[in-house]
Formats: sequence, C-alpha cells, structure tokens
Amino acid sequence: MSGSAWFTLGLGAACWLAALPASGAISAQIPPECGSLAEFEQELEQRLGGVSAPEATRVTLTPEVSGYRLVVEAGNQRRELHDSSCQELLRAAVVITLALLETKREEATLPPPEPARAAPPARAAPPVPTALKASHSRLELALGAGGGLHVGTLPQATLLLEIDAQLKWARFGVAAGLRYLLPTSTVDEGHGGARINAPGASLVALFEPWRRVQTRLGVVTYRLSAIGFGSAAPRDGAAWEVAPTLGASFVPFARPPFWTSVGFEGQLNLLRPSFDIVEITNYHEVFRVPRLSASVFAHAGVVF
Repeated sequence: MSGSAWFTLGLGAACWLAALPASGAISAQIPPECGSLAEFEQELEQRLGGVSAPEATRVTLTPEVSGYRLVVEAGNQRRELHDSSCQELLRAAVVITLALLETKREEATLPPPEPARAAPPARAAPPVPTALKASHSRLELALGAGGGLHVGTLPQATLLLEIDAQLKWARFGVAAGLRYLLPTSTVDEGHGGARINAPGASLVALFEPWRRVQTRLGVVTYRLSAIGFGSAAPRDGAAWEVAPTLGASFVPFARPPFWTSVGFEGQLNLLRPSFDIVEITNYHEVFRVPRLSASVFAHAGVVF
C-alpha cells in the first residue's frame, strides 16, 4: 500500500474518532421495565451537547424492596436517589449526569490562580431536583381486599371478608371499608337458637409511625341479622352494634403498584344487642354480643 493510501486511511480513522458522541465514556445499567437504554443514551447525548466526559461516568438503576435506587458516579462524585417510580428516576438520571459533567467542565476551564491571589472557592454541585421526593410526600389512593378471622361479634369465630379504600398523605390518612361476617349459629339447652350473620362498615384514621407499619383508630358498625329456630313461631330479627376500634398492620411486600399487609384489630362493643327466644308464657336470651371483639386479617391491593 502506498504512503498516500496510508495517510488517507489514518485521516479517516481520526475523523471517525472525533465524531464519537460525548457520552462515549458513560456506561448505563437500566432495567427493561424502566425504559429503553438506547433512548436514554440518545436523550443524554442531546442534552450533553458539547459537554465532554473526561472521566468514567456510570449510571446504575436497580430495583429494591420499596421501589428503585438510582446511583450516578462521575469521577469522585456520587449522587444517589430512591423512588417508587423507576421512570421518574430515569428522567432524573439525565439531569444529575448533566449537572456533574457541567461542574467538571467548569472546574477544568478555571484559569490557574495568580501567585498574589487566593484560589477561588470551589463551586458546590447543583442540588438534587426537589421534584423527586419519596412517594410518601404525595397524595396516594390505595384500594385493597382481603379476609381473616373474627371472634366476639357472632356466637362463634367466623370468617371476615373486607374491601377498603385508603387516602394517604405523608404519614397520615383515612380509610373506609365494607365488611361481612359469615353466619354462625347458637343453640340453648331447650334446643332453641339463632343463626346470625353481620354485614358492616368501618371508618378509621391512619398513622404510619415507621415505614411499612400502619396504625388505625376509628369506628366500626355491624347490622346483626338473625334467623330464629326452635320456638313455636320462628321469626327473624336484626339489631345494630357500634364499636370504637384500634388496630395495626405490617406491609411485608410493597412494589408499586402492588402491596400486601397483615394485621390485627380489637373493638370495644358499646352497643351490645341480644337475641331472645319467645315462648308462649316467657322468653329467654339465646345470644348477647360480648364486650370485646377482635380480628386478624390479610389484605392485598394496588396503590395509585
């Protein structure tokens, strides 16, 4: 090959290297569910423009128990964010990478200090964007359903079915739900008795003292419906029960938008209805709601 050909080949290689994008020294690790790696690199290249990356820059986005973690490293600088939305963190990665590289470029272009003057103070890195705060700092709507075991309101322990909706802001919130206690029966010595079920509703205030721990304080009411048997004239009856309630729950799994929880609840029955069997000459009580009731339950749902 002639000398002119070698010169032409070398010149072409030099031009190709000079045309490489500024993000060539930037590596990224992004889960597929968070976005396209190619689109991220293209947006990063467009935003960087003429800003070069003289040192290795690494962007890492990884899932964790409560959401996702973003780590951006440029030289000896490191920024870390946590959020439930990996798409929001991916958008923040571009802003943080640009801020770190812009700081590097400004430091590299500062003129050397004059002998008779003190060196200018180092410029602080731009603050992390305030729009990416933890998900607990915004309004959340959670819908859930579940079931458990309830004792105390009906004659025997029974299954509890429930659906509820929660509206939360930071550590506080409110919740409202509908419940149903599956029917159980009681029989007295004279073979008279009743079969009782109880639909109900609840309204409680929420407080989260620690992450994944939630406490509840409110009121629950049930409408006890009974079908009597064993008397001369069997009849149906209904009565209301109202009780303040106190409970707590733990969230073992939370990966937005899905979550699960397990917990317990106790109630103090202020209105205690009773059911009586009426005979021709007298009547006697077959069941009276006790003073205390309790539930254990498990829920699952989605958060918006």
